[in-house]
Amino acid sequence: MFAVFAKAQVTDSALPLKRDSATVILRPAITDSLKIDSSSVKKDSVVTITSSTKPFDKRTIWRSNLFFNLLGKGENKVEEFARRERKDWLFYLIIGLLFFLAIIRLSYLKYFNNLFRLFFKTTLRQSQVKDQLVQSQLSNLFFNLFFFVGAGIYLFLLVRYYDVTITINKWEELGTCIALVAVLYMAKFVVLKASGWVFGIKPAVETYTFIVFLVNKVLGVMLVPFIILLAFAANGINKVALTLSLLLITGMFIYRFIRSYLPIQNEIKVSRFHFFLYLCAFEITPLLLIYKVLLKYF
Repeated sequence: MFAVFAKAQVTDSALPLKRDSATVILRPAITDSLKIDSSSVKKDSVVTITSSTKPFDKRTIWRSNLFFNLLGKGENKVEEFARRERKDWLFYLIIGLLFFLAIIRLSYLKYFNNLFRLFFKTTLRQSQVKDQLVQSQLSNLFFNLFFFVGAGIYLFLLVRYYDVTITINKWEELGTCIALVAVLYMAKFVVLKASGWVFGIKPAVETYTFIVFLVNKVLGVMLVPFIILLAFAANGINKVALTLSLLLITGMFIYRFIRSYLPIQNEIKVSRFHFFLYLCAFEITPLLLIYKVLLKYF
């Protein structure tokens, strides 16, 4: 009986093996959504340095730059602190000029009105107004002083506008400009008086002298707005003001030539050519001499 149980434990090798009844279903693998396609990735833009590629050299770049000038000759330059010029003193100077004009105008209002009446030939007889102006000696003096100061300030601003190099300080420069204008017209006055006495043409000389200083006084008043613009206006505006002021001065010289020729022609027989030569010798030449002196000695 033991033998029967032992036989039952032995596997029958003749019997075929049966497969597992559980069916295995093969499915395709799920694609990873985080996986990056290598074809869509941009290649690195960094250039690989090879033996033929020159490395970056700052000195080479600087040498080729004109602003560094590494290959040029060295210069020893001392830098200075940037200093902005203050114009407070110029402001008070022009305020003083306006204050002076206001005082003499209020003090001699009748003289001031007659001055412009005679200049524009509007009211009253010219001879009557001329006699009134000639008799006012103190008024003549103050308005002539105003012209000297105003024309000197204008000349000072003109020199600074054209950046003429002058070795003296601004106050000495201003005083020099005023003195030049004053000396010029005082010398002209003396020469004219002496010429009238020497050649016996005192009436003609007095008429011409009166017209010259009449135009100067009116010009001194008309230059005040241009002085203010030249002193404080911006570059574009002061350039226009300078052009207009030069046109005004030129027009005044032409007006003085026309205004003075007819009275002198009635008193002494002088041709227009000779009168023009006189203007060139005594009117234009002194201005050119002033310009030459400023350039040479200052």
